[in-house]
Amino acid sequence: MFRSAFIFTILLLALIPNTVIAEETVPPGEAYEATEAMLHDPAADLVAVRVSGDPITEKQVLDVINDIARQENLTLELLKQRHSLLFDRAVETLITASLMKTRMREMNIVVDDTDVEAQLRQLAQRFPSPEAFKKALTDQGVTEAGLLNNIRENISMQKVVEEASKNAALISDAEIEKFYADNPDNFALPERARMAHILLQIPPDASAAQKEEIRKRLESIRVNIEADIISFSDAAAKYSQDSNTAANGGDMGLVTRDNLPKPFADALFKTKQGTVTPALESQSGYHILIALELRPAEQATLEEVKPSLRQSFEQNAKQAAQQKFVEELKSKAIIEYFMTSEEFSRRHQ
Repeated sequence: MFRSAFIFTILLLALIPNTVIAEETVPPGEAYEATEAMLHDPAADLVAVRVSGDPITEKQVLDVINDIARQENLTLELLKQRHSLLFDRAVETLITASLMKTRMREMNIVVDDTDVEAQLRQLAQRFPSPEAFKKALTDQGVTEAGLLNNIRENISMQKVVEEASKNAALISDAEIEKFYADNPDNFALPERARMAHILLQIPPDASAAQKEEIRKRLESIRVNIEADIISFSDAAAKYSQDSNTAANGGDMGLVTRDNLPKPFADALFKTKQGTVTPALESQSGYHILIALELRPAEQATLEEVKPSLRQSFEQNAKQAAQQKFVEELKSKAIIEYFMTSEEFSRRHQ
């Protein structure tokens, strides 16, 4: 597996302003707020690396380090060490971006304005309102024109990545079949059940008597289902207080034992298909469960796994082609390093 699952993903850090990424991926919380000031250390505009004459500054390295730290939600302890931990990775990101930008210019790529505007709308939709989006840009000192330029460059870069991937080897059916035959343990499926449930919630302040009344009500619903007075699906739609599944007859899809609390798993998997369990208690309330379908432990068939295997193999082939493309660009470039990780860390203690 390569350091980056996709070169284009790495380049986003070098091309898209911090605010667009940070607004979507960094959850609010005291731990992050306490360290936010740490992510904006000043840096002199010294040159850390030159790529065929094009400078990569210390500040650019610092910005990418801080972006990576945001993306990965580093712990407070790792945030303190981020300058030494992430320096090499940030530099490699910026070198790759520089090489790809040079290749982008050589290709004379023309980007359609409608594609740029479409991506701008997608970015804006990540924010709760247009005003919040504009405020985030203003807070980061980014103009809409600057953002549009970054998006245009980003689309151009994606076309470079597509060029890098065009010679990726396609996987044959024979190769997929051989991998499947040689790795049977990879395709073992545990015992599974397609489950539906009905939930009656228990208020937080419910007394023991109130809880018992709710349980009896659910047991009454179960008796009516077993007497064919009402179907499980109709009962879920009518009575279940799980808003996510009630309209779908309580259907929760396929589950394994590991997906459920042990009392629920034991009750569900020991019943016959189509049989309703007694009322079971959780933190949410009382549930009755039904196994709409029971599937024994088995091995996934080749036909079941072939699409995902093909996708995985082809993605790996693209990654290999992209990595080779970047290495070829590096071999033709003159890369000069003027700052080490240790020097950078000392300057940003």
